[in-house]
Amino acid sequence: MVSAVREWGVMNLVDDVVGLAGPRGRIWAVGAQNAGKSTLINAIGKCSGGSVSHLTEAPVPGTTLGILRVEGVLPGNTKSFDTPGLLHPHQISIRLIREEQKLVHVSKELKPRTYRIKVGHSVHIGGLMRLDVEELSVDSVYVTVWASPLIPLRMGRTENVSTMLEEHFGRQLQPPIGEGRVEELGKWLKREFHVSGNMWDSSSVDIAASGLGWFSIGLKGEAKFGVWTYDGVDVIVRNALLPNRSYNFEVAGFTVSKIVSTADRTSNKQCRNEKRKLNDSTTEKPAEPSAVDVASTTC
Repeated sequence: MVSAVREWGVMNLVDDVVGLAGPRGRIWAVGAQNAGKSTLINAIGKCSGGSVSHLTEAPVPGTTLGILRVEGVLPGNTKSFDTPGLLHPHQISIRLIREEQKLVHVSKELKPRTYRIKVGHSVHIGGLMRLDVEELSVDSVYVTVWASPLIPLRMGRTENVSTMLEEHFGRQLQPPIGEGRVEELGKWLKREFHVSGNMWDSSSVDIAASGLGWFSIGLKGEAKFGVWTYDGVDVIVRNALLPNRSYNFEVAGFTVSKIVSTADRTSNKQCRNEKRKLNDSTTEKPAEPSAVDVASTTC
């Protein structure tokens, strides 16, 4: 495993690349949009002691606009090239607007957010993905979310998910940002996955959505999950990439975040305004006395 940010394994990668390319080879950094190609080249130049000029890095795709020849990254006459990101039609991130992409982009070390939940409960990753625990051969399961810490999570009963979609997508559950964006992202579809595990201490399986993140599942037994996301987004099952989980469990409801707090304040303000208008409309003003009433009181 290589981390360009923390420079883990970068020198081993350099040794492997130099060995494969030879003294006059060509190295091309090719991959999906926002995969971190420019970041990796910068890390290689730093670790190898090269004189590479710093390539621009940004949390949104499209920063590298053309093929760039990068001088001084590797020793000898090896030539290095940075390339624009490839469009990946099955990544959810390419459907997002710039402000939404900033929420999904992982700019800091990922921290596990773990739930211990039973059948009949669901976990949302913003308004982009949901996992329903439908069947278990054991009492409960550990579900760890690996995604940007800027994305709010929500755990609760599956029977209440329709309320989440109607009242909280685009508000407390972002991305998407704004109610109108929910329909723009596409149709919300379900996939079913049957998984098994043989230990409680660590996760055995990941259920990942391309361009977003993944759920890591820890259990000693078998389980059936319903996974919801937008039509056309790749969802895969694989062996756990990061088997460790948090030992401080998240609680039911929304996770604490700036997005949720702001949405709650907006919602409360709207409720107060609606209640005030309702009270104003139901308050009856004293009726003006008619001419007959005036005449009768003066006689």
